[in-house]
Parts: sequence; C-alpha cells; structure tokens
Amino acid sequence: MKVLSKDFLFIAVLLISFYLWILIVHPASTGDNFYDFGDNIPDEYPVMGIDVSHYQGDIDWQQVRDMKIGKDSISFVFIKATEGISLKDDQKRNNAIGARSVEIDYGFYHFFIPSISATDQADFFCKAIAGYNFDLKPVLDVELENSMTKQGIKDSVKVFLDSVEGQLNVRPIIYTNTNYYKEKLQDLNELFWIAQYAKKCDLMHLDEVICWQFSERGTVDGIEAEVDLNVAKESFFRKMAR
Repeated sequence: MKVLSKDFLFIAVLLISFYLWILIVHPASTGDNFYDFGDNIPDEYPVMGIDVSHYQGDIDWQQVRDMKIGKDSISFVFIKATEGISLKDDQKRNNAIGARSVEIDYGFYHFFIPSISATDQADFFCKAIAGYNFDLKPVLDVELENSMTKQGIKDSVKVFLDSVEGQLNVRPIIYTNTNYYKEKLQDLNELFWIAQYAKKCDLMHLDEVICWQFSERGTVDGIEAEVDLNVAKESFFRKMAR
C-alpha cells in the first residue's frame, strides 16, 4: 500500500505540473476574459486594433474596451460590411453600434471580388454603410484574382476607389497581403493595410503602409472566437481620419 501511495502521489504531481504548464503556454479563458491577446504584440508600434465580421458572433464591446494588458489595448476596429454585390455582413450594425457605444474608433471594409463590376460593388458598399457616422476611412479588402490579369485587377481596384470617393468624399485604403501587394499593387499610389503573419512586416517601412495585421489568432475579452490583431503607426489616426 505504501508503494501504491507513493506511485499515486508521483502521478498526481506530474498531472498538476502538466496542467500548470498548459496554463502558462496556452492561457485559458475565465468566462469571456483572457490572460493575454493570444499572440506577441509588436513593441515598435503604438496603436493596436482588431477587425471583425459575423465570424466573431455577438461581441461584448465593453469588455473589449476594458481589456488592457500592460500598454496594450484595443483602440480601433475595422468592421466587415459587404462582399461582392449581394452579401451584407449580418453583424455589421451590431458591431458599429457596439464600437460607438464604448468610443472605439471604427471603419467599414468591403471584400472585393475582381470578376464582378467594381462600380456595382462600390455602389453596394456605399449604400450598406450610408447613415453610419464611422470614424476611419473605408477599406477595400483585395485578396482574390479570379483569373484576372494584374492590370485588370489594378484597373478594377481604381474604379472602386474612385467611385466610393465620389460618393462618400473620402478615399478608401487597400487591405491585402504582402505577396499580393508586391506582385500586383505596389505601384498604386494609395494607403495600405498589410497582412503578414510573422514577427516582422516587410512593408511597414513604406510611407504608404500604415497598418499591419500580424495575427489571425488573437484572443480578446468579450469575443468568443479568435480575432485578427493589428498594429499601426503613430500617424494612423491622423491619416485614417474620415
């Protein structure tokens, strides 16, 4: 019996040690609260934000606002509004109202489908966000090719940007990933928000790149699903003001 007791104690210590290790490496949530943002926050950029869509479900925006770890907290959000010419994100209104209620600056983005008329997409997007007093410039999310040429994509992007600017009196910026930027969009004279899931972003030294999406596995209080994390330059709010 003494031997069994010692074995049992040894196994119990191992299990407790393993559990503590799990908590350290993968912090667990307590209700809707997390121990950290789920990824390492780049230190060199002073502004932090998220982007959301229906994939994040219902969000408790007060918890999002209240979350602060060290110097890091959420100060802006980009909200998905539309995709193509037929899809409206069903959490758009709730997210906009929620962000406004806790004074988090927000803007809307449109997921672009190059093979569909850029003018029709711009009209659809502008109608969907009409009446909202958003703080940040709109965003065009460009990730697809749809068998279009480089020049065809650039022309369609420009048509969308020009059309939205004509209707809203504010020019959208472009969201894309590093490779897409280098291969298709880098000679456009526009502002960019770049996605690159790495310790460094190859393009943040460029004047036209003002925001970097560095993670797609963020954990934020009040949001049950993982969320994209972004950091931005000190000039972000000045350059992004509507």
